[in-house]
Amino acid sequence: MAQHPIDRLRRLLVSEPARAPAYDAIVIAAGTHDIGASLAAAFRACVLAPADRRLRKNLLFLLQRSDRWDELSSWVPRQPQPLPPSATHPVDLGAIQDRYRWLMDQLHGERSGEAWTPSAIEGWKRDFHMDDRHLANFRRSELSSGTQTPPDRPAAFPRLDFEHLYPALTDEERALHAPVLRRTFLTLLTRLYRAGCREIDRYDAAALDDDRFGARLVELDGVGPVTAKSIQSAYYACRVASLVPRNGTVLEIGGGFGMLASRLLAIRPDVTYVLTDLPVNMVLTHTYLTSLYGDAVAGLWEDGDRPGPGQRALVVPPWRLAELPLQVDLAVNTMSFQHMDERNHAFYGDALRRLGTRRLYHVNRNVFRQPAGQDTMVVPAERYGFMADYATVVSDGFDGQWVEVIAEARA
Repeated sequence: MAQHPIDRLRRLLVSEPARAPAYDAIVIAAGTHDIGASLAAAFRACVLAPADRRLRKNLLFLLQRSDRWDELSSWVPRQPQPLPPSATHPVDLGAIQDRYRWLMDQLHGERSGEAWTPSAIEGWKRDFHMDDRHLANFRRSELSSGTQTPPDRPAAFPRLDFEHLYPALTDEERALHAPVLRRTFLTLLTRLYRAGCREIDRYDAAALDDDRFGARLVELDGVGPVTAKSIQSAYYACRVASLVPRNGTVLEIGGGFGMLASRLLAIRPDVTYVLTDLPVNMVLTHTYLTSLYGDAVAGLWEDGDRPGPGQRALVVPPWRLAELPLQVDLAVNTMSFQHMDERNHAFYGDALRRLGTRRLYHVNRNVFRQPAGQDTMVVPAERYGFMADYATVVSDGFDGQWVEVIAEARA
């Protein structure tokens, strides 16, 4: 019996995985014959040539073509590695509330007209009621509503309701949300693999979450307890870890409550991480990171404050950024430049210049929208004013209306 041409190509590819003509031919024909063998050959080719972007792309194509996307985790060549065990350090809720009141006094007092203050879209962050109950469970309260999406924040929960905490997830809700979170997990794993991210081995461990400060956890088979925020932050941390040099300094503008920072500090203990944000987020960031890293976290709140020995997570009010004796290797922003207006962008652009920022990574909306009634500004992400100081290296679509940007400072 004559040998089928696909069989001949498959044998060539199994014996010589880097043989480009055989690989391209079998990818084209794989939809109609021997998809399993084609996948096995594609996987082996990727293991032998992990830096070959074409091989990575074709492996993903074969998985999608064969309707085996849910098997992605087992087909992506990697060696998952754990992160250091998570510690629990005490936090002083009374001192946190005092600091919040002081920051809000700055916002409403002599600094009320400065360009770092909330844009019209985020005007609701000019005031928050903060008590022990909501602070101790801030991931189940409106204190962190701006940093969360369902199921971390219930879709139907009343906006700015400070009377109640988010309800616990029911078994039915967990069953409903688990497939959605798994798709998110696999989609972001795909992006890491396509990008050739060298920190991909840490992704699974970084995606894990605990119930610190009231997180609404969902258990994913083969992964563990996660939240939507922890999966998203694991992706960003792996991307950022691949972009910052050894012993480098990262500045995150708009740090939410410190989830990305917590993951990067675990993956890259050599990095100094600086965070700045609006008052409520700075307080939550300092609280969350202190609960994980204790005395390694410093709040550089007032003029003259400087980090001490071993302090590598620094929470800094925006107005103090320019005076820091640091050079920033990488500035990061995920989904908050979109909420800022042009005066905010000009303020942070000036801070980036003063800090000698060498590289920029951000993910933000890249579509025109009208500001009235919309949760975004009208300036697409690639047209922010400070982008003129950078040459774009990567500009890649991210979930429809978003764009992922990596840019290098112009000489």
